[in-house]
Amino acid sequence: MDDHVKGGRLKRMAKFAVVTARTTGDLVAARAVQKLQGADEGKLSEALKPTAARMVEVLGEMKGAATKLGQFISLVDQDTFPEEARRVLGRLLNQTPQRMDPERARQVLIDELGAPPEEIFATFDPEPFAAASMGQVHGATLQDGREVVVKVQFPGVDKAIDSDMRNASAMARGLSLAGGIFDGREYFDEIAATLRRELDYREEARQLQAYAAALAPWPDLAVPAVHHEHCTTKILCLERLHGPTLLEFAEHPANDQAARLRVASQLVCAIWGPFLTTGLIHADPHPGNYIVMDDNRLGVLDFGATKQLSTAFAIAYWQFVTAALRLEDQDVYDALAPVGFTFGEDLERTRVWLNGLRDIVERPVRNEFYDWGACRLAIDCRSHYLAEAGTAIRVRGPAESLMFYRAAAGAGGDFRMLRARGNFRAVLHDLLRKAWAQASPDMKSALEAADVSVIDELPVALSKID
Repeated sequence: MDDHVKGGRLKRMAKFAVVTARTTGDLVAARAVQKLQGADEGKLSEALKPTAARMVEVLGEMKGAATKLGQFISLVDQDTFPEEARRVLGRLLNQTPQRMDPERARQVLIDELGAPPEEIFATFDPEPFAAASMGQVHGATLQDGREVVVKVQFPGVDKAIDSDMRNASAMARGLSLAGGIFDGREYFDEIAATLRRELDYREEARQLQAYAAALAPWPDLAVPAVHHEHCTTKILCLERLHGPTLLEFAEHPANDQAARLRVASQLVCAIWGPFLTTGLIHADPHPGNYIVMDDNRLGVLDFGATKQLSTAFAIAYWQFVTAALRLEDQDVYDALAPVGFTFGEDLERTRVWLNGLRDIVERPVRNEFYDWGACRLAIDCRSHYLAEAGTAIRVRGPAESLMFYRAAAGAGGDFRMLRARGNFRAVLHDLLRKAWAQASPDMKSALEAADVSVIDELPVALSKID
């Protein structure tokens, strides 16, 4: 059979270039018309829906790294497209177009497991119920009646990712010739290694089990069990968790603020709990990777992009969070310089810029009440960056930080999408107390050496909607 995902390097580069150019042109033109004619957001949204649909179609068809980029844009850059156009883009999160036909998926299962699905499983749905950047997911039951999901990798997606990485490598090599701040080869290598690791579903199963162990202090979070006997590098068989995805939950008007705050609080623990206890980060927190279960637990899915960060890096963020909860100002330069960050020559100017960025991103931690629906973090961070771009571009983190900031940006997008509001300061304080009690021996020793501790009572903070 032909590959489901076409991996021709030049064709993929051309498709990506065309959709980027057309999307940029549409956005510029639409905003210009809005400014000149005073069109409201509703008309603008309607005008940009075809643009969003084209992005979904092209990036969804390309799969691999292109689809992942589209997913990240739709989640993080929520201010570029109006709401209705964002809804169209949201399809990329777990319902990409161009799925495999049933016969092709059946053949992949035969090639990988040695028998057709009707012989392996008691039931197997030939129509997938979800599809994303690297594979599609089918419902099935084992011979003993247990419900499972079977993720089947798209034929050819490995070649497509290789083509995308070679195209990106050429760009990285070109930028590296300029040297200094333009040399991004270490970041490219980190992205490439992560994407290639995601192609191995057995490795994903191992990462899933490590993450499940790190979530032990939070019983209201669920991770599916792995059925190793039906797993290969291209097939992943997991326990099925039931409930709407985080995206579906967020869009349902019947979910009140109490439910939204509960889910947002669980999401805080799912993303930051394992990082603070063991240094393990889930670097792909888009809303298709979470299930709001019927028993009010939050199910966590898709562990191909988890990353084990250094203990020193985790300790730096322990320092930030504990200082913010105390309403103290942790100097960003002092915390980040020892863990591999580099800066420009004007250190005083850099300190001022870094500490200004800290003041923006710590708003949810420093206020008794925070409204993510009215959140301006992304907008204000972008403005802060552009105001001192010459200083900002010289702040470079170690390669491992890339996955951490991918997780942080994605989490911010999730919270905004949920439109949750409440006392996230108290949520984070409770998280830290549990993380402190359950921290790994290495983490606990490092925390004690860095003189980090968690306070019992929070000082009174400001009360406002920011």
